[in-house]
Amino acid sequence: LTVPVVVLLAVLTAACAEDVSPAVRVSEVNVSDADLLDEVAEWAHNPAAYPVEQLATLNPGTYPMELVTAILGQRIDLELHHLEFVRRRLDLTDDLRNQAVSILFNGDMQTAQRALGGFTDAYRDRYVDAISEQLAVQDALGADYSTWRADAYREAEVEVSPRYGTWDGATGQVVPPEGPAQPAGNVSFGA
Repeated sequence: LTVPVVVLLAVLTAACAEDVSPAVRVSEVNVSDADLLDEVAEWAHNPAAYPVEQLATLNPGTYPMELVTAILGQRIDLELHHLEFVRRRLDLTDDLRNQAVSILFNGDMQTAQRALGGFTDAYRDRYVDAISEQLAVQDALGADYSTWRADAYREAEVEVSPRYGTWDGATGQVVPPEGPAQPAGNVSFGA
């Protein structure tokens, strides 16, 4: 009897997992809750990106809504840029990666190494690639970039799980769900 119950639970769990909506869908790209929270954890546990003392005030495994909202908004922005990067058939090169890191940190490569070194190698590489794709799109569009970005935000098919809020295409921001206020988080890289 134990084996059939375990099998039934496994089947029900798998079926339920398929029915659960992702944290966000940008066009055809789905970002799962687990992937989003893994990304938030990368930022939250990087002392150069998020104040350690602020994280210490929270329950284990929880993150301030402001941090989750900021990372979710960044993920949407980077996915929109990735889609345009692919649509334009742009190339990702080491020179572009180096340029993106230099621009991101205003040429301060010591700060860049410290900040990016706080991420896992796999996430750091994905993040640098995503920022590089963003730069490539910006370079390709030139003076039309701001118009493209505003249009992309407004016209994109973005669905945010109600758990995390809603997408406001007019402002290009995630509006967090209503609820109790969380302590403000700082997701920028510090000096």
